[in-house]
Amino acid sequence: MSVSPTHALAHVFLPNLARLQGPNTVVSAVERGNKAFFEPTWRQAQVEHDPKILFLPRDPYRVAVIELPAPRDLGDAHMICVITRTTDSWFWKYFTLEHDYVLTSQSFRTQICERDGRSHRKLGVGPALTGEFARDAAAFADAALLPIISNRSLAG
Repeated sequence: MSVSPTHALAHVFLPNLARLQGPNTVVSAVERGNKAFFEPTWRQAQVEHDPKILFLPRDPYRVAVIELPAPRDLGDAHMICVITRTTDSWFWKYFTLEHDYVLTSQSFRTQICERDGRSHRKLGVGPALTGEFARDAAAFADAALLPIISNRSLAG
């Protein structure tokens, strides 16, 4: 089964960029508004794209959200987010907001998924998209932070 360039971008190229360059480098590039940092990744995926990017400080977390080309297939992502922790340079998480379809209601929705190495876990329904990037990115980031904050609270 072939994979679309958009799918490869969200599930291979951008996670590899975060691993190779370091997640804090990716988050810092978004914080500085440095879209040029991502240009080699778009070229590698053979995608022409001028992404919207958003940095969100959520103490003690730093969140970078990157818009992807509009999804065409199920499993393609609308956007990704990389989350790091200011108090732990080794901590990072990578999430996708994926395009999904519900058979029972015959409607589209978003699905939040976590990518960790080769592991891909569906975490639940994502926020409905409004078409306003800043609002959608903040809703996605906050939804992605929920399981992290819950685990931290449970751990004490």
